Amino acid sequence: DEDSIGFVMSDVSGKGVPASLFMAQATRLFRTLAAQKMMPAEIATRINDALSGEDNERGMFVTMFLGLVDLKTGHLDFCNAGHNPPVVDGEFIEMIPNAPIGLWPELEYEGEEIADITNKPFFVYSDGLNEAENRQQEQFSDERLVELLKTTPFESAQQTIEMLKAEVEKHRDGAEPNDDLTMLCLKVIKN
Repeated sequence: DEDSIGFVMSDVSGKGVPASLFMAQATRLFRTLAAQKMMPAEIATRINDALSGEDNERGMFVTMFLGLVDLKTGHLDFCNAGHNPPVVDGEFIEMIPNAPIGLWPELEYEGEEIADITNKPFFVYSDGLNEAENRQQEQFSDERLVELLKTTPFESAQQTIEMLKAEVEKHRDGAEPNDDLTMLCLKVIKN
């Protein structure tokens, strides 16, 4: 709505049709629950309840980072379910190590908050970024990611995404991608 924005970054285990179907279920559940104005931890708990247990015969799971930002105050409520730590203002944030979604039924996910992310670039991504490999199978790395975010002046969220995409391509040096690459960058600016 005009006062807040909710978002999710997720990554599914496995490949192919089963993984796509599992992710489609998770996406549908997120949209349904987020529309009911639930907090990120409650959304994660309910998605986990729906996707784990006897119906999940393949043992599939998704990692998720769920966030809800108050656009007037910059307050961020979030829940991390086994996903990579986001980078806020050039630093990884410390988080509670909740399990990925779908592995164990009846888990209660814990939510967290950051009082104000106003004017601080917030960046969340899939492991296709930090684990991108070159021809020698060397990974892009968390260290390189943070160094680039710290040393590249922030112009816009789009510029940050384009810069990192170009750096990953340069690192790969012609090697085929070993995973998908998804990135989200936002910066809350008060008027």
